[in-house]
Amino acid sequence: MYNIDYKELGNRIRAERRKQDFTQEKLAEMADISNSFMGHIERGGRTLSIETLAKLANALNLSIEYIVCGEFNYQPDMLPGEILEALKQMSGNQRRVFLSIMKTLAAHPETWPV
Repeated sequence: MYNIDYKELGNRIRAERRKQDFTQEKLAEMADISNSFMGHIERGGRTLSIETLAKLANALNLSIEYIVCGEFNYQPDMLPGEILEALKQMSGNQRRVFLSIMKTLAAHPETWPV
């Protein structure tokens, strides 16, 4: 059985929020939770519902797995290692831009240089 370390979970949320230059208030607004609850989550003082966890993950563009476990666990055949390592170094906004570029490339392979 896996025990969730809410203090570490909160630390990961806080670190990513700061990395993306969000205030606690802004992230709370994006996740539709109170400022006070956001502070409790970041300090590890409260548990949170799956719904709230999903809202925070979406707002920060992170996987729920990363928020809960602290790691990405992609299968090698799903994503090459070099891309995974690059993604780990990106902010949420950079990952969103990267994904947008990848989707555009996938939709228009005829534009790729050969």
